[in-house]
Amino acid sequence: MIETDISRVIIGEYGKKLAEHLENDVVIVGGGPAGLAAGYYLAKAKVKTTIVEKKLSIGGGIWGGAAGYNVVTFKDKDILDEIGVTTKKQGRLYIADAIEFAAALAYAAKKAGAAIFNLIEAEDIVLKQETVKGVVVNSASVRGLGLHVDPFCICAKYTIDATGHPAELVGMLKKRKPELFPRELQEYFMNVEASEAGVVEKTGEVFPGLYVAGMAVCDVYNLPRMGPIFGGMLKSGKKVAELINERM
Repeated sequence: MIETDISRVIIGEYGKKLAEHLENDVVIVGGGPAGLAAGYYLAKAKVKTTIVEKKLSIGGGIWGGAAGYNVVTFKDKDILDEIGVTTKKQGRLYIADAIEFAAALAYAAKKAGAAIFNLIEAEDIVLKQETVKGVVVNSASVRGLGLHVDPFCICAKYTIDATGHPAELVGMLKKRKPELFPRELQEYFMNVEASEAGVVEKTGEVFPGLYVAGMAVCDVYNLPRMGPIFGGMLKSGKKVAELINERM
C-alpha cells in the first residue's frame, strides 16, 4: 500500500541519517543565525557537522525581523553575497528580507553538508575527563509535555552552544559548576556597536570542548543586546568554525 510505503521510506531514511550522525566532529545546539553560519563554514571545510534545533523551524529570531517586521539589517554584506542573499544599501546599513535570509542560510548550511535535526532538544551535556563530548538529547515534544522518557546522545569532538539568549549548554555547566561562571548569564542593555564587536571578539571556547557563538556569547560575557542586526551573528558563526577548524 502507498500509505505504508510512504511511512517506511520516511522512517527508514530518518533513522539512517540519525544513526550516521550520532558521532560527529562538531555538534551545534541551536539553528539560529550563528549556529547555521557555523554549520555552513564547518561543513564547507568537510568537517562532519550536526545541528540540533528544538523548534519546528530553524533560523532562530531571523524570521520576525523587528517586532514582526520581517526586514533585517547588516553593517556589511560579504557573507550575504557568499550565500546569495539579495541586499539593498540604505544609509550606513544593508537590508535584506528576513524570509530570504533565513531560507538562504539554512539552505547553504544543508547544501554544504551539515546534518540538521529539528524538534530535537538538548537536555544535558556528555562530559568525560572534564571535557564536553557532545549532548544528551530528546524529542522536543516529549520535553514539552514534561514526560519522563529517557534521552539518547549525539557525540562530537567539539560542541557549540548557539542557543541564543538562554546560553543553554553553558547554563547546564553553571548549574553544576557555578565557580566556572560566577556571574549571572544575562545580556546587558542595548548597545549595537559594542555588542556587534564584542560578540565576535568573545566567540570561542569557554570550557574544554565547548564553544559559544552568537547571542549565547552575550549572555556568558554580559555583553549588550543588539536587536535585529545580524552581521555579528554571522561573523561569530564563521569565527567559531575557523577556531575549530584549526584544531581538526
